[in-house]
Amino acid sequence: MDRGSSEEQPSIRVTTDALRLVPVVELQPSGFGSAPYPRRGPWTTEESERYWRTCLRASGIVGIDPIVPGSWFVAIDALASQDALVKVLRAHLGDSVPADDEVGALGGGLALVDGVEVLLLPTCCGDLSDLENWRASAHGSAGSPEVLWIGHPWLMAWYDAPMLHLREEREHGIPAQPRELVVKPEVLQRAVRLAARDLDVFSERVASALQRIPGVIDAWAIARILVGRRAT
Repeated sequence: MDRGSSEEQPSIRVTTDALRLVPVVELQPSGFGSAPYPRRGPWTTEESERYWRTCLRASGIVGIDPIVPGSWFVAIDALASQDALVKVLRAHLGDSVPADDEVGALGGGLALVDGVEVLLLPTCCGDLSDLENWRASAHGSAGSPEVLWIGHPWLMAWYDAPMLHLREEREHGIPAQPRELVVKPEVLQRAVRLAARDLDVFSERVASALQRIPGVIDAWAIARILVGRRAT
């Protein structure tokens, strides 16, 4: 059966029961400091991470590791320092705290991890509220591919009993070799529940950090928005 418009057949990976979704926040270097670009053209993993760490260090953020070397995504558990979390929130909110209805979720999203291997990272324009997209796909029953938004490029998801299929889509040649992941729906549903619990705990820490930022009126409400849990 034709499952969509990918130009080539992706490699297929069957995931295990150890699958989980790890909430991650993207720390864009330019929001924290500046440093000379390593060079023109694609950067190596080492160059990207060195540039990222230099920019973060300019604002006093040290000792934080990305979930994957060379990426700018940090697991929420790695933001253990309240001082660092305040700086991350200030970078997101800007110089003046916006009204509640103008606040968006923290950029990043959910990393799909199987055991200790990171299979998927969020893509451009993803954020923590994308957990709800994962939830919808985990409970989906559509036999034809539907978009699972994690940013762009996105995933396509469909159900072919008894398994759920997730396929990477290509945008401007990225990823170079798209993959298809085969997942037990009940395992992904459990991963969604656990990620939601992690975000609820994180929202309490975010609310505490927001109380240190002048101009924040309702820290608890804004925290729920920032962690993508506005409607819960």
